[in-house]
Amino acid sequence: MTQTDPPMSPIKLLIVDDSWVLRRVLRGTLSQRDDVKIVGEATNGVEALGMILELGPDVVMLDAEMPLMDGMMTLQHLMIHTPVPTIMLSSLCKAGTPRSFDALKYGAVDFISKNSFFQGIDGTAHSKLVIQKVIDASQVVVPTIDLMNQGTESGATSASSLEKVVFCEDCGARNSFKSWQSIGHNIKCQNCGDEISLIGNKRYRRMNYITVIGAGEGGYANLLQIIPNLNPEMGGAVFIMIHDKTDNVESFAQYLDAISDFQVILGENGMTVEGGCCYVFSSEKQVELSPFSGQYRLQVAANQTTDPAGAINRLMISTSSLLKHRVTGVLLSGKENDGKEGMEAIKKQKGTCLVLNPNYCLHKSMPREAYDHLKLQDDLGTAALAVSIQKCHFGTKENVITA
Repeated sequence: MTQTDPPMSPIKLLIVDDSWVLRRVLRGTLSQRDDVKIVGEATNGVEALGMILELGPDVVMLDAEMPLMDGMMTLQHLMIHTPVPTIMLSSLCKAGTPRSFDALKYGAVDFISKNSFFQGIDGTAHSKLVIQKVIDASQVVVPTIDLMNQGTESGATSASSLEKVVFCEDCGARNSFKSWQSIGHNIKCQNCGDEISLIGNKRYRRMNYITVIGAGEGGYANLLQIIPNLNPEMGGAVFIMIHDKTDNVESFAQYLDAISDFQVILGENGMTVEGGCCYVFSSEKQVELSPFSGQYRLQVAANQTTDPAGAINRLMISTSSLLKHRVTGVLLSGKENDGKEGMEAIKKQKGTCLVLNPNYCLHKSMPREAYDHLKLQDDLGTAALAVSIQKCHFGTKENVITA
């Protein structure tokens, strides 16, 4: 007799929405599934938090606009105390809007626009989309989020514990120290005794290193837990290539800039790369780095192919060919088969290759491809990944790269 694997337990889903109409629609979509079980329904955030403790759902679908306690407040309580993969429901949560980025920033793994249920979209295709979002969400590990130190997870070293480096403007000596945030705004140069201000000044942020990050679907949430935790004084620049439409990427760059110490801008053709800046690109663009008058500048043009796959590879290969070992490549959540060749190019130049643990990714194909091909460490969460990026940058801060 052939032994068969026992059937997998169905995904336990809690629906939280004050609209009985939408709850009925969701029941109709999901109740006939063998792999999804609706374990409860709540009409507000206070009720939901109690039911989550009682029922232990695998996934929560959470309305953003509710009485008593709205979805955003509920989400914050949830992620602090009992993190559960959460899909936000909102008439305001559309791709590329600040509301959608707010949801992802506070720990949601995905979102669904409520309008999509009532706009005459193909019912069968929409049902499949909703079901797949629930299945994908159930496979994500959600770390506890401390709003005072957002994005930390167990095992991550605090970025504030890293050695920090600052250069004296008078004599040029390199000064290093610990506990960046606790020593005030000034120190004395260990060489000449001159007072050094620790208030960031872009003029003295050296272009000595570049991290290239590739992200696909689900990558926005990862980036919102990584970039705000980076210190612009770490030296060098950050490039982010995102598989999404240019309009959405531009909106994200503006949102990320508002919550980060790094200056975050949409990369454009002809820009000179500066230390302390984060440049964001859409995969609708072809982006390469080129030397120019002792510096580096961006070459950005429209992607001539209908398939944007390969945009991450192109950027990583171009950057590593010029900066050699002074490049870190990073891959986050994504369905796309992109980044593997770029990471391989970085590794050949003795650069650093990092992938986010696929368990923290809504879509695992992109980081898993690189991990399997290059045998990379894959146990990094978002906070640990931010710390690893900073270590690479701080480790070369005393050097300046010229083209």
